[in-house]
Amino acid sequence: MQSEIVTDTAAILRRLRDSRREAAVEGTGAAQIATMNFVVFVDDPTHRTWVLERAETVVEKHPARLIVLDSTDAASGVEVATSARTTDGATIINERVDVGVKPLGHATIISLVQELTVPDMPTVLWWSGARFLQSRTFSGLAKGAATVLVDSSGKARGEETIRELGLFLCRFTDVTLKDLAFMRLAPWQDMIAQFFDDPTLNEDLFSIDGLEIESGSDAEALYLAGWLGSRLSWEPVGRHAFRDTRGRTLPFTKIDKGDQRRVLSVVLSAGASRYRARLSDDDPNVVCLVVEGDKAKPQWCVPLQNIENTTMIERAILENA
Repeated sequence: MQSEIVTDTAAILRRLRDSRREAAVEGTGAAQIATMNFVVFVDDPTHRTWVLERAETVVEKHPARLIVLDSTDAASGVEVATSARTTDGATIINERVDVGVKPLGHATIISLVQELTVPDMPTVLWWSGARFLQSRTFSGLAKGAATVLVDSSGKARGEETIRELGLFLCRFTDVTLKDLAFMRLAPWQDMIAQFFDDPTLNEDLFSIDGLEIESGSDAEALYLAGWLGSRLSWEPVGRHAFRDTRGRTLPFTKIDKGDQRRVLSVVLSAGASRYRARLSDDDPNVVCLVVEGDKAKPQWCVPLQNIENTTMIERAILENA
């Protein structure tokens, strides 16, 4: 990989053109470049390495022009890097531009990205910044994106973050929003479904009268409750309750407990029965399920099929491709 420090947009684009030309000459076949623009914003120094490593893994598999907007103290100026590899007779070129944006205003950042993105290719924005709609940089970049990827989970984020993303969906109707916090819940959605695979318990699914979720972050509990409510046609009533199709009010209890970005347990009440799914104390990758009360069933444990973060990011990008 070749890299150099450059000082303006024209120089960046010139360097990228030269690199593509060199790769086409040196390669054994036609040069193939970006299939998308992948714009990554990072402002948390403790999270920076984690984000950049996963962004690099994604573009290694899916050729892209990677534009890193680094708002930490670790970056300054602009760095351009290119790499090429030969696959099935074609030369695959990846391009990367790192920009230290901490001293730049939002208008400058947005203009820079507009000039650097490849025209007529979809742009995916991975925003790992602390703020969403409160950031004019985020709003400006989102306008030019086909897909916006965020993670609403974490100790520093709460119910207001979910509301903000709801407003985003109303304002940016042409943009696909993907939230890693919601995507992580797929295994737990499967767990809840397992309770009611038994035909003798199926009727209780429509008799649920209470929901309790323990999680280390608000986003997981809110999303999981919202997902279940949408499947059963519940309507939210305030912050801590739903109303079902019969007009009954169902209390929703959210308990902050466990590791952030993880669900610890889910309890569904249905009449005289309780359906409980909880992470095993012995293995965090196993969930134990039990039915208590009138329709009691002995405990059984199943693997929790957690999805690796890089896989989720790829899935978020490809689902909209």
